Amino acid sequence: MRTLIITAHPSSHGFTHAIAHALKEERESKGVRVEILDLYRTELSQDFLRFEELKEMKEPDPIRHQIQVKMAWADEYIFIHPLWWLTMPAIMKNFLDHNIASPFAFHYDKDGRHPGLCGKRARLYITCDGSFFLYMILGFPFIVNWVIGIFTFCGIQTDYFKVIRMMKLKADEKKRIKILRSIRKNAWRRSHSLHALNFLGNMFQ
Repeated sequence: MRTLIITAHPSSHGFTHAIAHALKEERESKGVRVEILDLYRTELSQDFLRFEELKEMKEPDPIRHQIQVKMAWADEYIFIHPLWWLTMPAIMKNFLDHNIASPFAFHYDKDGRHPGLCGKRARLYITCDGSFFLYMILGFPFIVNWVIGIFTFCGIQTDYFKVIRMMKLKADEKKRIKILRSIRKNAWRRSHSLHALNFLGNMFQ
């Protein structure tokens, strides 16, 4: 098994990096090959997506090619990011716009859309400062965006997501260690609560 962990936090002290390394260690302890792609520090940096004609997206791009090679190599993706303005950081969105693209992640023909990442699996970890009650009222739009708008659309099976809330109140080191211990414990868990979201996503295929 091969895992690609994609993180997006500008600070090296961001808790997303602690989560990434905890999951990397847990995976490697079971013989999994793991690579971390830190979007703020990778040499494979990508400028904001620009084009005049959509066909330009199919022109050769060495950085996009290298990233898509990594994504093709991996059996599992783990995305980790903080929640900003109820969504992902711009650098993560730019990564998706560049690389989770046609014809690599999906393509269209006369018979309709065909997902290009079938057989891949994904896990999602989001850190934030709000409460569960707040996100429940809002309907967890960021989860819907990921699971239905991205994973299901491209044929990726969502195994698990974790929203790590109230981070400002959990700044104490002991509490952070407890959170990381829980993440390690559930590093292989698959969530049954995702079935409804996957079902909704399949309705739009």
